[in-house]
Amino acid sequence: MPIPPPFTEPPDPPELEHDETDESSAEASAELTAPGMVCDRSEEERVTEAQKNQRLQKNLKFLSTELARAVDESKKTPNDLIHAENVRAGRDKYKTLRQIRQGNTKQRIDEFESM
Repeated sequence: MPIPPPFTEPPDPPELEHDETDESSAEASAELTAPGMVCDRSEEERVTEAQKNQRLQKNLKFLSTELARAVDESKKTPNDLIHAENVRAGRDKYKTLRQIRQGNTKQRIDEFESM
């Protein structure tokens, strides 16, 4: 069986030079959509199993209260505190995704970076 040749990395592509004051490279805000492009944002309309099933909701509520009584406050991490604040404010990852998708690209980047 022949030995395969050693792996060689492809050469780096030449870097394109551009002037920051060049108008062709000036920052612009535009939505990147193309005709026929599928816009899959199904997470915004999702309905969880817990929301659909009343018995499951009651069971989860009971377990949550039972767990809340068992929590040792002295062992909470900074992430636990952040999560508790997010829950109190009604924030979840789906709401955050909806928020950062609002507005133009620059606004979305600024909103995301400020989190």
